[in-house]
Amino acid sequence: MGWSYRKSFGSGPFKINFSNSGISYSVGVKGARINVGPRGTYVNLSSHGITYRKKISNRNNLSESNYQPSITDNQAAQSIASAQIDRLSDTDSADFITELTKKAKQISFVKWFGIVPLTIFIASMAFTSFETRIVTVQPATDSVVVRVTSDIGANIRQGANAKASILRAATYGQTFHLQDSSNTKWLKVALPDTSGYISRRLSIVDVVHRNAITQNQTVMTNPYAGYIFAVGLIGFGVWIVQLKKRDKERFAMELYYNMDEQFQMVYQQFNTHFAAFKSSARVWQYLQSHRTHDLKRNAGAGQLIKRIPVRTISTNEVPLRYFVTNVSIPCIKLSVLDLYFLPERLLIKRGNTFASVFYKNLHIDGFISQFVESEGVPRDAKVVGHTWRYVNKRGGPDKRFKNNQQLPLCAYSQYTLTSDTGIYEVICTSKQGVMDGFASFIRQIGNLQSRIIIR
Repeated sequence: MGWSYRKSFGSGPFKINFSNSGISYSVGVKGARINVGPRGTYVNLSSHGITYRKKISNRNNLSESNYQPSITDNQAAQSIASAQIDRLSDTDSADFITELTKKAKQISFVKWFGIVPLTIFIASMAFTSFETRIVTVQPATDSVVVRVTSDIGANIRQGANAKASILRAATYGQTFHLQDSSNTKWLKVALPDTSGYISRRLSIVDVVHRNAITQNQTVMTNPYAGYIFAVGLIGFGVWIVQLKKRDKERFAMELYYNMDEQFQMVYQQFNTHFAAFKSSARVWQYLQSHRTHDLKRNAGAGQLIKRIPVRTISTNEVPLRYFVTNVSIPCIKLSVLDLYFLPERLLIKRGNTFASVFYKNLHIDGFISQFVESEGVPRDAKVVGHTWRYVNKRGGPDKRFKNNQQLPLCAYSQYTLTSDTGIYEVICTSKQGVMDGFASFIRQIGNLQSRIIIR
């Protein structure tokens, strides 16, 4: 029969819990507590908000680290990119991010002590157990043939005389295997299905040399290589399984959410709104905007946008391989950053480094923007007009340019994600308003968090 114990000490919102699974710490009030212990992190969410610890840090306050996107002096070009990832986290997320980054930067035992040695073992077995040898398939031979020397060819007869019936006609240079040369006027040659005679006046006897035919063959030099290879694979298989278990213990991070009934009703909209955003036929990330005064050669556009398709949009993806949670984590993978939307905060990943911002510090602003589309109109886009690749002052086609193509003018939804810590990303969707619901949900959670006093 299993046994367990649990004892708590503390005062006010802070408690220390002792149990047979270890020591854990919790902070908050009834219905809204965060518990951090050996089994993972437990977050209690309720309609009253979320209570969490504030880490005392030497980092600057948010008001002192306002981030501004890089803009040139003449305001001509603007790079759309977030600040360095080590600056993006708010102070309330420091402990959570430190643990994530620490786990992400650990080396994998399976890779370096399992897969790499296995690859070396297989390569060494292949190098030492086999060799390539040259094998003679057909030896060199000399054969005696009869070659036709007459320019007009020769007849091959059934008998050794000029009156014998003709079996076939031979052309100049054609050769036949010699069977008998005892007759002074006729040579007996082999045909595919019989024998015949050809006049000596029309042919000569020749010797043909054929070189030996060889090929490279791989042969096993170690008779026990198969047994060694099989035992090695079994051994490495068992070893890699053990390493995988060890990696799982080292990389595992658990994050569990407990929600009351009212918060669950709000949270149900989370995945619904994100699925609506994912339904957009095309989603782009803006990398740079550039103002231009050359409207004539840019279809009348006063701003040039450099954009790329968003790499991945997933309704549920974990940031680490052994990250365990009881909720779905929507994910947007941009060119440099991966964005993971947890119930209470945005988790940001770049390589093996993480940052995090609570929703009260995240701002998502959306509006409709017109875009001159030159790459094909998405199926759910709204076309509001047309323009020309080269336009004149009146907005019509400039007839001085050949092949002046008419381009559609589409109304897309543009969303800007910003924070005082340095987040600055712009996403554009071909379907209008497709991210409005999700952005509204983020704002509602942020408003709840803003009313909480951090103890």
